[in-house]
Amino acid sequence: MRINAIHNYMLNQSVSEYQPHNNKNISSSGNNFILPNYKLCSNYINFTADESPYRRRMIQDVDFFDYKKMSEPMKKLLRLKCEMFNDDKRRILLNNDKRYLPLMDDEDMKAFIKVCDGYCKMRNEPILCLGRSPKWFLNTALWMKGGISDYKFVAFSKFWYRNRGDGWGITRMDSIAPTREEEMCYRKYLKHLGADPKSIIKVANKTGKKVVITDYVNTGKGMTSFLDVMSRYAKDEGVLDKFAHSIRIYTIGSMEYMENFYHEDEEISIPTVTMPELLKPYKNEIKQEFHNMPLSVFNQMLINENTNECRSTYYPHEVWTIYNPSRFKTGMLSNSKVEDLRKKCPRSSVNFSPAMRDYRNLLNFRILDYLNENDMLKESLEKQWD
Repeated sequence: MRINAIHNYMLNQSVSEYQPHNNKNISSSGNNFILPNYKLCSNYINFTADESPYRRRMIQDVDFFDYKKMSEPMKKLLRLKCEMFNDDKRRILLNNDKRYLPLMDDEDMKAFIKVCDGYCKMRNEPILCLGRSPKWFLNTALWMKGGISDYKFVAFSKFWYRNRGDGWGITRMDSIAPTREEEMCYRKYLKHLGADPKSIIKVANKTGKKVVITDYVNTGKGMTSFLDVMSRYAKDEGVLDKFAHSIRIYTIGSMEYMENFYHEDEEISIPTVTMPELLKPYKNEIKQEFHNMPLSVFNQMLINENTNECRSTYYPHEVWTIYNPSRFKTGMLSNSKVEDLRKKCPRSSVNFSPAMRDYRNLLNFRILDYLNENDMLKESLEKQWD
């Protein structure tokens, strides 16, 4: 009776409005990354009124704090929701060919946790998460006993380096690289986050640890593009050398995937990030580490569009002049701004749909519940960047 009542209640819930978080600003003493005084949440922007029950919220938000307060009947209901998710054909996800909820198999979950353990080993190091790909791993490491205490997230998408025609390395394609105006806007975004070169240098000096820049890599061209922006910024501020000595690179990916993708090549090398022009003199100084994962985890957590897209913001350089992703995630955009986004980069204005939000919350629950059931969940969490 109780579970049925909760089930009916949840089916009738509509999308909740964003509510400011009243906690004071929290800074991480470990890495001096300042968090804003509101709770960042992935509230979507609803452009149309569709009353179909499968286009409305079915699952209320689930994060670490919500899970800790959750009753046992609610946990039982959400476990059932996780098990039923794959059978519900009426939900419209980003990619309906990959409708499944990841990590429902315990063996896959164990392999996923093993990747997260790699981040847990960096619990005393400042971490910069580049783009949305590593966020599931980092958030899980944030929730785990003995895991990290904080990390910084920076939205970044696309790349403008291509393979050289002679087969030797990659080259910068100026024609598809950010314009000066776009780059200046992105610098403002980095400075606002405290992720600009001077802030990174300050963190490295304070902690005595290099800032770990982490991302999923295949060819590494995305990371090269980001470092291109950062190195040009650092040079303009006269801190290029200090910046190069303040960072290291930690990447994740799947060698099995690469072997399948590049099956015609005789030998597949461990992926590395090629340094952009200004950082080439420092290629031996900027250490790189790659963590391999099983193909099953890689398919579920990195290249599944549903898993990836429900986690953060698509932010290519074409829209750097149009909006700040932090503001985009926590407030409504004007109709004119939305039209600007659609014209310049249509994918950036795609809604974070109710079904996708349910997907995100159920996967959050599945991970938190597994950690709790296996005595791996932290007792408390002081801060979170999400």
